[in-house]
Amino acid sequence: ADLSATYDGQTIVSRQFRDFCLQQGYKGMQFVDFPKDPEYFHLIVMPEVAFDPVRRGTRFEDFCSVCGNYGSVIGANPAYLQVVEPLKDGFYRSDILFGSGDNKNPLIIVGIDTKSKLRIAKLKGLVFGPAYGSS
Repeated sequence: ADLSATYDGQTIVSRQFRDFCLQQGYKGMQFVDFPKDPEYFHLIVMPEVAFDPVRRGTRFEDFCSVCGNYGSVIGANPAYLQVVEPLKDGFYRSDILFGSGDNKNPLIIVGIDTKSKLRIAKLKGLVFGPAYGSS
């Protein structure tokens, strides 16, 4: 696959995926090398988009008064975003981390044009779910 995730939710991409993103000039993406496997990279997406947990009905469970975090954040899909216009071409991460314990990760969200380009590139392992903006 050109995009996959580890058991703890880290995103792994192939050299083909990385090369596609570099050719497109997408900003705010880091591709961290694996010393023993030069064909794959740990993808880190930096640009954030605000997620709307109220509209989505996201549940925040087990608040910890010591660290200020929740033990579990449940309810990411479909994504409800606090945006009025469609996202520009590129990659984004949700400003909320989903999951439980130490295994919480953001959603990776792409612009509409990005989705079209990725489909044309025929990269394997990509699954696109719906994302809704504010209306």
